[in-house]
Amino acid sequence: MKHHKANFGLSGLKPKILAQAVIVVLLLGSGASVLAEPGATPTQHVMSEIMNRQQQMQAEMSELRDLVERQGHELEMLKRAQKETYMDTDQRIRALDAVVRPTGGTPAPAGVAPVSTPPPVAPTAPVMQPAPVAPPVQTVSADDQAKYDQGLKQLRAGQYQPAIKTFDQVIKASPPSPNRPNALYWTGEAYVVLGDLKSALHAFEQVVQDSPAHQKAADAQLKMGYIYYDQKNYARARETLNKVKAQFPGTQAATLAEQRLKRMQSEGV
Repeated sequence: MKHHKANFGLSGLKPKILAQAVIVVLLLGSGASVLAEPGATPTQHVMSEIMNRQQQMQAEMSELRDLVERQGHELEMLKRAQKETYMDTDQRIRALDAVVRPTGGTPAPAGVAPVSTPPPVAPTAPVMQPAPVAPPVQTVSADDQAKYDQGLKQLRAGQYQPAIKTFDQVIKASPPSPNRPNALYWTGEAYVVLGDLKSALHAFEQVVQDSPAHQKAADAQLKMGYIYYDQKNYARARETLNKVKAQFPGTQAATLAEQRLKRMQSEGV
């Protein structure tokens, strides 16, 4: 019975002895030179090594926290920029939807009295005047308009890739669709939200090059200036924004271009 109890007590000490042996073996690899110093006990060196490693781990944890904070800040800035771009796109889509297509007549605003027009005075002698030449009117087929409207609907719903594919059918229509400049512009806006600035820049460039007199040309050139700014190509950004001011004075695009130029000046870029 005594022999059995002695064995039981010895076996109860085995886990503790094994744990100490493992710690000593692990520390021998990195602290052999320290253990070799005269007058030092293994326990002191083990504690010293543990404290050194704890300090090292604390330093590494501090660096990791700093890195996480920086990445979190950068992510927040990216989210904010994307949200601003989306809001700008949504506002422009709503403004486009609010445009009333010209009909037979335009009603006078409420509260404004109509101005009477005096009867024409017959000339004393017949005056020969050239007959006015009406500009050619581009008609939009029902299918083409339906595709363009579908692209706008998809864009408004945040379905950017499907919207790009739908607008592409309008862009590649033959004969060229009157909606092509608008489809190109909204394609560029969709690419901006998706973060594909290279494709967005290409779409806006096509609007400016192919339809310089179109109403979307000013907005497209403004967005080109914005993209150059985001790409840190400040020289091209400044050149493009100044073109917007010179070519489209008095427009909202020119006002926004002036604001961005002032911002660049304040940033020293």
